[in-house]
Amino acid sequence: MSYPPYGGGYGRGRGGRFGGFGWGLPTQPMQPIPPPPPDILRVATSTDDSGGLNARISFRFARAPFITVVDLKEGKPVNVQAVQNTMAMGARGVGIAVGQWLISSGVRVVLAPRVGPNIMMVLSQAGVRVETVPPGVAVEEALRRVGLLY
Repeated sequence: MSYPPYGGGYGRGRGGRFGGFGWGLPTQPMQPIPPPPPDILRVATSTDDSGGLNARISFRFARAPFITVVDLKEGKPVNVQAVQNTMAMGARGVGIAVGQWLISSGVRVVLAPRVGPNIMMVLSQAGVRVETVPPGVAVEEALRRVGLLY
Protein backbone atom coordinates (compact mmCIF):
# COMPACT_ATOMS: atom_id res chain seq x y z
CA MET A 1 0.00 0.00 0.00
CA SER A 2 1.41 3.35 -1.01
CA TYR A 3 0.58 6.59 0.82
CA PRO A 4 0.70 10.04 -0.69
CA PRO A 5 3.33 12.42 0.74
CA TYR A 6 2.62 15.17 3.29
CA GLY A 7 0.57 13.56 6.02
CA GLY A 8 -0.58 10.31 4.53
CA GLY A 9 -3.53 11.75 2.60
CA TYR A 10 -5.92 11.86 5.53
CA GLY A 11 -6.41 15.63 5.39
CA ARG A 12 -4.65 16.22 8.68
CA GLY A 13 -1.66 18.24 7.53
CA ARG A 14 2.00 17.41 7.64
CA GLY A 15 1.90 15.93 11.11
CA GLY A 16 0.42 12.68 9.94
CA ARG A 17 -2.56 11.07 11.51
CA PHE A 18 -2.79 12.59 15.00
CA GLY A 19 0.02 15.05 15.49
CA GLY A 20 1.70 17.93 13.96
CA PHE A 21 3.33 21.12 14.94
CA GLY A 22 2.54 21.49 18.63
CA TRP A 23 -1.22 21.02 18.61
CA GLY A 24 -2.84 20.84 22.00
CA LEU A 25 -2.01 22.15 25.43
CA PRO A 26 1.29 23.80 26.38
CA THR A 27 4.00 21.23 26.89
CA GLN A 28 6.00 22.92 29.64
CA PRO A 29 3.87 23.29 32.78
CA MET A 30 4.95 25.76 35.45
CA GLN A 31 5.32 24.63 39.05
CA PRO A 32 2.93 26.60 41.28
CA ILE A 33 4.27 28.89 43.96
CA PRO A 34 3.21 27.83 47.48
CA PRO A 35 0.11 29.81 48.53
CA PRO A 36 0.71 32.82 50.78
CA PRO A 37 -0.42 33.05 54.42
CA PRO A 38 -3.99 34.32 54.94
CA ASP A 39 -2.92 37.89 55.83
CA ILE A 40 -0.97 38.33 52.55
CA LEU A 41 -2.56 39.59 49.32
CA ARG A 42 -0.90 37.99 46.29
CA VAL A 43 -0.96 40.07 43.09
CA ALA A 44 0.29 38.92 39.69
CA THR A 45 1.02 40.75 36.46
CA SER A 46 2.63 39.91 33.15
CA THR A 47 5.95 41.62 32.49
CA ASP A 48 8.48 41.88 29.69
CA ASP A 49 11.47 41.34 31.99
CA SER A 50 12.38 40.00 35.41
CA GLY A 51 13.04 43.38 37.05
CA GLY A 52 10.78 42.90 40.08
CA LEU A 53 8.89 46.08 41.02
CA ASN A 54 10.73 47.99 38.26
CA ALA A 55 9.70 45.54 35.51
CA ARG A 56 7.48 46.93 32.76
CA ILE A 57 3.99 45.50 32.32
CA SER A 58 3.63 43.59 29.07
CA PHE A 59 0.91 44.25 26.52
CA ARG A 60 0.25 40.50 26.36
CA PHE A 61 -0.88 38.60 29.42
CA ALA A 62 -0.75 34.81 29.06
CA ARG A 63 1.99 34.94 26.43
CA ALA A 64 4.26 37.43 28.22
CA PRO A 65 7.80 36.19 28.92
CA PHE A 66 7.53 36.68 32.70
CA ILE A 67 4.85 36.73 35.37
CA THR A 68 5.76 38.93 38.31
CA VAL A 69 4.14 37.94 41.60
CA VAL A 70 4.01 40.47 44.45
CA ASP A 71 2.95 39.60 48.00
CA LEU A 72 1.49 42.59 49.86
CA LYS A 73 0.87 43.01 53.56
CA GLU A 74 -0.95 46.16 54.67
CA GLY A 75 -0.10 47.92 51.40
CA LYS A 76 3.63 47.14 51.48
CA PRO A 77 5.48 44.55 49.39
CA VAL A 78 6.95 41.71 51.45
CA ASN A 79 8.00 39.41 48.60
CA VAL A 80 8.51 39.94 44.86
CA GLN A 81 9.40 37.20 42.41
CA ALA A 82 9.51 37.04 38.64
CA VAL A 83 8.67 33.63 37.21
CA GLN A 84 9.60 32.74 33.65
CA ASN A 85 6.44 31.90 31.71
CA THR A 86 7.33 28.57 30.12
CA MET A 87 3.83 28.28 28.66
CA ALA A 88 4.13 31.47 26.58
CA MET A 89 4.98 29.63 23.36
CA GLY A 90 2.27 26.98 23.64
CA ALA A 91 0.00 26.43 20.66
CA ARG A 92 -3.41 26.50 22.30
CA GLY A 93 -4.90 26.72 25.77
CA VAL A 94 -2.24 29.06 27.13
CA GLY A 95 -4.75 31.45 28.75
CA ILE A 96 -6.55 28.67 30.60
CA ALA A 97 -3.26 27.05 31.68
CA VAL A 98 -1.83 30.35 33.01
CA GLY A 99 -5.13 31.09 34.77
CA GLN A 100 -5.06 27.72 36.50
CA TRP A 101 -1.44 28.29 37.52
CA LEU A 102 -2.34 31.69 39.02
CA ILE A 103 -5.20 30.18 41.00
CA SER A 104 -3.07 27.28 42.28
CA SER A 105 -0.41 29.82 43.33
CA GLY A 106 -2.89 31.73 45.50
CA VAL A 107 -3.20 34.88 43.36
CA ARG A 108 -6.22 37.03 44.30
CA VAL A 109 -5.63 40.08 42.07
CA VAL A 110 -4.36 40.26 38.49
CA LEU A 111 -3.10 43.47 36.86
CA ALA A 112 -3.19 43.53 33.07
CA PRO A 113 -3.83 45.84 30.14
CA ARG A 114 -6.15 43.22 28.66
CA VAL A 115 -6.90 39.55 29.21
CA GLY A 116 -8.45 37.12 26.77
CA PRO A 117 -11.91 35.61 27.22
CA ASN A 118 -10.67 32.16 28.27
CA ILE A 119 -8.41 33.35 31.09
CA MET A 120 -11.06 35.88 32.16
CA MET A 121 -13.59 33.06 32.51
CA VAL A 122 -11.18 30.95 34.58
CA LEU A 123 -10.20 33.85 36.86
CA SER A 124 -13.74 35.14 37.39
CA GLN A 125 -15.02 31.67 38.30
CA ALA A 126 -12.30 31.45 40.95
CA GLY A 127 -13.08 34.91 42.35
CA VAL A 128 -9.81 36.50 41.21
CA ARG A 129 -10.16 40.25 40.67
CA VAL A 130 -8.80 41.63 37.37
CA GLU A 131 -7.66 45.28 37.33
CA THR A 132 -6.88 47.11 34.10
CA VAL A 133 -3.55 48.95 33.94
CA PRO A 134 -1.73 50.45 30.94
CA PRO A 135 1.14 48.52 29.36
CA GLY A 136 4.68 49.81 29.74
CA VAL A 137 4.36 51.15 33.29
CA ALA A 138 6.43 49.72 36.13
CA VAL A 139 4.81 47.14 38.40
CA GLU A 140 5.23 49.45 41.41
CA GLU A 141 3.44 52.31 39.61
CA ALA A 142 0.62 49.97 38.51
CA LEU A 143 0.10 48.80 42.11
CA ARG A 144 -0.14 52.45 43.19
CA ARG A 145 -2.64 53.29 40.43
CA VAL A 146 -5.07 50.61 41.55
CA GLY A 147 -4.64 51.53 45.21
CA LEU A 148 -2.90 48.37 46.41
CA LEU A 149 0.46 49.93 47.29
CA TYR A 150 0.67 52.83 49.75
